[in-house]
Amino acid sequence: MLFRNLKYFLKEGFNNLARNRLMTIASITSVMAAMLILGLFLVIILNVNSLTNQVESQLELKVFLKDNISEQEVSQIGNEIKSIHGVTSVVFESKEEALQKFKQQLGDKSYLAEGLEKDNPLPQSYIVKVKDANLMKNISNKIKQINGVDKVSYGQDVVDKLLGIIKIIRIVGLSIILILFIISIVIISNTIKLGVFARRREINIMKYIGATDWFIRWPFLIEGIVLGLVGALLSVVILALIYGYMLDIINNKLMVFKLLPLEKIAGDIIVYFSIIGAIIGALGSGLSIKRFLNV
Repeated sequence: MLFRNLKYFLKEGFNNLARNRLMTIASITSVMAAMLILGLFLVIILNVNSLTNQVESQLELKVFLKDNISEQEVSQIGNEIKSIHGVTSVVFESKEEALQKFKQQLGDKSYLAEGLEKDNPLPQSYIVKVKDANLMKNISNKIKQINGVDKVSYGQDVVDKLLGIIKIIRIVGLSIILILFIISIVIISNTIKLGVFARRREINIMKYIGATDWFIRWPFLIEGIVLGLVGALLSVVILALIYGYMLDIINNKLMVFKLLPLEKIAGDIIVYFSIIGAIIGALGSGLSIKRFLNV
């Protein structure tokens, strides 16, 4: 019985698509366009997240220690920093290592630092990395409270501006994705509504002879899911072509920053789009047939 019903639902769903070919093509095209724009913003968000992770992995706090502390106190400070939640690595930098780095930064003018070995003015320090840039301020405040710490530096203004920009990009991207999601539902709903309206008498008769709402609803849900899936998968193909072209320009020619490889995000995009397309189709169908079931 279950298999026979499923066979009937599938047959009716595909028959509905075949009977309304022009509207089916128009609906798939509209969904594909909406999903393509949605996909572009999804790709942007994925790359922004990747760029954020890259930047966060390079962010570090520089913890400068006081000069008049013993080796035991230095070691104790390091252990206390490691115990702070969110800290991923702690590397000690001696006065000698700090001077060597300073000379490297001077480059051709490293001679300016000659003679400092005997009376090295640079402090010993810890280089601290954290797992989340949002934790830097809180971690910095905790480190400042440790005895023996002179000061903590991490470029607070730069980090705050970076986090602000990333937050705006994410909010705008997610808002546009939500708007396109709603638009896609409306498109499919209106398309299927035409088919439902043409068959309203048939639906009424089925209701009067005892057919359940779900028995009537399933063929239309299948129709909507197919429309959403086909539109979504076609948009994935076009998106892959556009993204491949952009990869060549940005990664190989402009080299401003590195986009994620296509193969690294292709699987996620196919899965996300298939799920989103099916949900959009199901919701669109459900909304279009609802009022016709109230007999």
